[in-house]
Amino acid sequence: MAWDDVRLEMADGIARITVTRPDKLNAMRDQTADELLAALRAAETGGARTVLLTGEGRAFGAGYDLATLDPAAVPDLARVLDLHFNPLVRAMRSSPLPIVAAVNGACAGASVGLALAADIVIAARSAFFYEPFVGIALVPDAGNTLFLPRIAGRIRASAAMLLGDRITADQAERWGLVWKVVDPEALLSEAGAICARLAERAPSAVSMTKRLIAQASDPDLAPMLDLERDLQGEAGRSPAMRAAVDAFFAARGAKG
Repeated sequence: MAWDDVRLEMADGIARITVTRPDKLNAMRDQTADELLAALRAAETGGARTVLLTGEGRAFGAGYDLATLDPAAVPDLARVLDLHFNPLVRAMRSSPLPIVAAVNGACAGASVGLALAADIVIAARSAFFYEPFVGIALVPDAGNTLFLPRIAGRIRASAAMLLGDRITADQAERWGLVWKVVDPEALLSEAGAICARLAERAPSAVSMTKRLIAQASDPDLAPMLDLERDLQGEAGRSPAMRAAVDAFFAARGAKG
């Protein structure tokens, strides 16, 4: 199966899903989210026993691609989340397949939500996590406001989201955001080894264990995603967001 933004490779019970927009640091447009969901469904129905999710090049993902917005229009970000990103996050958490995220570099915005929606996260030592939303007059989305406070704690999540400071891979490991930090050149082999171990286990036991963990850790995922959608829609209509979009396109034009 071929897509524009995503590549799916299947071997030995492992579905490797890669975002393939390295020139954009794997920033995601609506199509990217749709293709990720399609790739996950293909893995579920195609005999995979586990999923390895990563990005091509030097980034896991730079979040939502603002360049896809119409600079002359008021963005309908609630619709973007409702139709594209929230269905993907829900599918990742409810999938019977365990998902291993291999964070190979920059991981920002909505891409952080996708990484934390995985079941096991492994990061390269050079990777970092970044919540830029408030800095561009938006609110965190893609499950960020559920996953980050629940995993790292309210105080750490508040500082990360309100101040927008980078979270290094080593710091993310201390906070419990990642299972393991490895040298960049070892990332995919380590992630592949984890997937291989998962693929050897009884699928029913793995699936039911994942379901139990999801029920214990994020039983309120659906209403939280809905609240993120509603508040992001409101934030996207604000004058401050309009100014941020104008500044983004002005800077882009100056570079190009």
